[in-house]
Amino acid sequence: MLFLLAALGLTISGCFYTSVPSTPVPPASVTMWGPTGGFAINAPLCAGQATLEGGKVTVNDPCFTSMSNVVLCTNTTSATPVRCNATAGALYINGNGADVISYARVR
Repeated sequence: MLFLLAALGLTISGCFYTSVPSTPVPPASVTMWGPTGGFAINAPLCAGQATLEGGKVTVNDPCFTSMSNVVLCTNTTSATPVRCNATAGALYINGNGADVISYARVR
């Protein structure tokens, strides 16, 4: 009998729907601390897409500060290699034809 009442209660509680408020946009950086130490997660400083012209393109953006920047590049058009080289104020991308390249500076 108790099982039937519990099942009935669960069935009825599913009928009452309340809207969940939208969650806020997460911050650009998060710092966490735990028992084994801490770490920080930072959002990319700059990201975007560029279309190659003749297999290359230059993205001029002040967020690229030096050759030591870590930049992730992905060819979103085909499974061909892509090369990205960051310098002060620019990102040089080399690839294939008119492929579209997604890039993100992560450090």
